[in-house]
Amino acid sequence: MSRGVLIRFALLLLLLTMAFLLARRLAPVEAEPGAEHAKKPKALKVRVSSSDEPEGLSLTPELRSQLLAAARARLSGGKVAPVAEPEPGGARLVMVSLSRPSSPAAVGVGRAGSLAAALEAAVGEASALLRAEERAGARLKIDVLSELLPEEEFDSHGKSRLEAGPDGLWLPKPDLWLLPEEIVANRLVDKDGDLHGPRLRQLFASSARKQREIPGNPGKSGEKLRRAHFESLAEGPDGAPLALYRGNTLEPAITPASLLTAARTGGDYLVRHQSPDGQFDYLYEPQSDSVPSKSNQLRHAGTCYALFELFKATEERAYLEAGEKGLAALARDIRPIDAKAGEPPVLALAEDSEAKLGGAALALLAMLRHEEVAGPSAYREKLAPLGRFLVAQQDPDGHFRSKHFFGAPDPHDFDSIYYPGEAILALTRLHQLDGNPLWLATARKGADWLIQVRDAGKAISDLPHDHWLLIGLNELEERTGERLYLEQAQKIAQSILEAQWAEKAPQPDWRGGFYDPPRSTPTATRGEALVAMVRLAERRHLPSEAYRKALVAMAAFQLRTQLRPENVLYLPRPDRSLGGFRRSLTVWEVRIDYVQHNLSSLLGLRSLLPS
Repeated sequence: MSRGVLIRFALLLLLLTMAFLLARRLAPVEAEPGAEHAKKPKALKVRVSSSDEPEGLSLTPELRSQLLAAARARLSGGKVAPVAEPEPGGARLVMVSLSRPSSPAAVGVGRAGSLAAALEAAVGEASALLRAEERAGARLKIDVLSELLPEEEFDSHGKSRLEAGPDGLWLPKPDLWLLPEEIVANRLVDKDGDLHGPRLRQLFASSARKQREIPGNPGKSGEKLRRAHFESLAEGPDGAPLALYRGNTLEPAITPASLLTAARTGGDYLVRHQSPDGQFDYLYEPQSDSVPSKSNQLRHAGTCYALFELFKATEERAYLEAGEKGLAALARDIRPIDAKAGEPPVLALAEDSEAKLGGAALALLAMLRHEEVAGPSAYREKLAPLGRFLVAQQDPDGHFRSKHFFGAPDPHDFDSIYYPGEAILALTRLHQLDGNPLWLATARKGADWLIQVRDAGKAISDLPHDHWLLIGLNELEERTGERLYLEQAQKIAQSILEAQWAEKAPQPDWRGGFYDPPRSTPTATRGEALVAMVRLAERRHLPSEAYRKALVAMAAFQLRTQLRPENVLYLPRPDRSLGGFRRSLTVWEVRIDYVQHNLSSLLGLRSLLPS
């Protein structure tokens, strides 16, 4: 055999040997008998480098439940429930938040080749930031990356297209992930998309996040960024997952029980924000945990009124006592108006050098409601004198003047839309208490002027959504049977229905609200109006379904603006914020009148629902 043939034979044999060895390595190994009963080894975690881009994922209701169960089991040290992996894909990104009562939630980030491994890593990172006693009471929130937008850059001024609310953020270079709600709660991005470096470093300096080196100012350093969207779920009170949209439950349950719970937490907010002298924190800023030094007598009186309504619904004395403390503080500013000799006294709620029609009316309404729920009190002697102030503010034609001046009049004319309706309602209820015909006659003359002069000839769409007037028209119509009041109430209610955001709202969480963007208090006041309209319509055996449907949509929007366990997680003091009603879905300030009107509206709807 020639040397060339021998070489070719040797090479062939070598190739065959290598192929045989490779085939053995790739072939499945046949299990030994009984191996199916052996303990399976733990699955190896797949490490993913920071340069690997995670893929978005859409969650089914079943997968949400599995994720929550697995996270809860992992947190409590029990057996981890299985998670059904979706179709094979790239890396998964999961963020887990664990609530704390008086400080921001701890946030962990997990990224791995499987959803289960990413969840486990995120739970581990978040729980490591908490003490054992904090972990025991923590509520879970889980965010799974659903979309990662294309890479972009901050411009030369540090601005981006980041929109606070829907957008989360990934900075690939430091591998930094931020949830949309973290960005909003910590005010990390301004209206121009500028990322606030000092606040970002402050977030990571706290125990809410794992320590991470943050560049001086990521925006102004030419850093690349990726906007990120998440599918979110939170652990509800019963342990079931709540699907969230922009941090809020998109379709909250509207039942007598849920409305009462929301009202109670709102009342608890007011009690918590009342000082020993009876004054309320007029304005609270949840994002900075600060109370600007402001006050407002009218809204203080309205807050007492709402607390008495809440006491009537719950019989919980904390609300009655808070309202009474508030009334005592208010009474310190009630002073006499000079009256002619021999005439009965006149009292007004004084504010500096003036007294407002609406201030006296709301103080009177609060005292009347207190009388209703707690019985006669020392305030009874003030009721008629306050009523006489309202009468004195009426011109012969029925028009109410909005202000009384103790000295020189204000050079700027002021004619409130809402004060006359407040006065009409207060006088109507005062007449119900003592039967004095003067009160009812003054209320009727005021209502007639508003209908036949102020609002005469206006198109439905141009009518003011005067909720106090509609509430007063309902009670006036009940006492007088005057058809004019029914017809005007129907027109105002129709105007409200036409202005409400419905199915075609620009954002799904706008549905039920009013204005662009929608706000909580305008929605709540219109809710108070439609509650009165339902009562009026059903008393006269007229259709009310459209009003009821609108009220349910309003209540859902109102609950989305309330500060609840699922959306206060990242605030500096969740415990101080809980229960308040924000100005809107994006503006977080809480005022006492926001809470007042939402309480009254939700309690009103609750009274209309079958128990």
